[in-house]
Amino acid sequence: MRARLCVLFCFFFAQQAAASCGSSSCPIDLHALGLTTTSPLVADLSFQYIDQDHFRGSRDLETEHHELQTINRITTLTMSDLITPKFQLTATLPFVSRSHRHVEVESGDLERWSFGAFGDASLQARFRAYRVAASPTANSLWLSAAVKLPTGAKHETNGDEEAEVTIQPGSGSTDYTLGATWQSGWIRNTSLGGMMGHATLIPFFASVSFRHNGAGTHRYQRGNEWQINSGSEYPISSKLVLLGQVNLRVQSKDSPGDTGENIDLTGGSHLYVSPGLRFMMPSGFSAYGYVQVPVYEHVHGAQLVSRENVLVGIQQRF
Repeated sequence: MRARLCVLFCFFFAQQAAASCGSSSCPIDLHALGLTTTSPLVADLSFQYIDQDHFRGSRDLETEHHELQTINRITTLTMSDLITPKFQLTATLPFVSRSHRHVEVESGDLERWSFGAFGDASLQARFRAYRVAASPTANSLWLSAAVKLPTGAKHETNGDEEAEVTIQPGSGSTDYTLGATWQSGWIRNTSLGGMMGHATLIPFFASVSFRHNGAGTHRYQRGNEWQINSGSEYPISSKLVLLGQVNLRVQSKDSPGDTGENIDLTGGSHLYVSPGLRFMMPSGFSAYGYVQVPVYEHVHGAQLVSRENVLVGIQQRF
């Protein structure tokens, strides 16, 4: 157990040289299917890669900058503790790395930033409010509340100029999230064998959350956000599991505060399909990966978006 924890932490700190992203992240729920597991303590280390190099919108809009590319890398350490069968606490700490390029319209100068620093830590509590005890599919409803704290770096520079608040690793704000998750499943015959023959529980979840973002650096306030996620997993063998989710994010426009940022170029709606695989190893250790593909996008004004998002991770259950 101690050896695997050391591997997790060494991998986490080794990623600091590569860095990661803050305001852009994959809208996905990695832990909804594991709420009723018999493993109370879970250590999870994930890495997201999001290359926003696709311009969506009109180039005719009046802007101070012509955006070229933003590369986001997010390494996140998550620790979850199922304190009782009805109550779970989760702590999250991201390391944010970002590379950003744009051309200043007035001067025609190419401006670059590349930095890595810790992002904003968060704490989440989940409570199982309802369960059908007699159901073999373990139908249950979980309610959640989370707070994101302004612990991340807020004043990264390129050596000459401080980066805009929208690309800083930390937002400088305290944000609150409320959510609900429904768990259920289906009994199906699979290639797996056990006490019930080949009958296997295929789990399913659906979740919804609302995030209220507070005012942060220079009183800049990111738009409030809704997320709806649903997903399942299907065992191909005793070691390989097919994963799949559908993810919707709807975000309102930001508030500029004292920054003078053009908020008409913020917010929008994004719908993703996210297929993936999980490889199960002995003693509760696993590795997983998702490719998140946008199937619908509507952005306000003009923004950079990614053609796909990649998320990989390792997990240890104790």
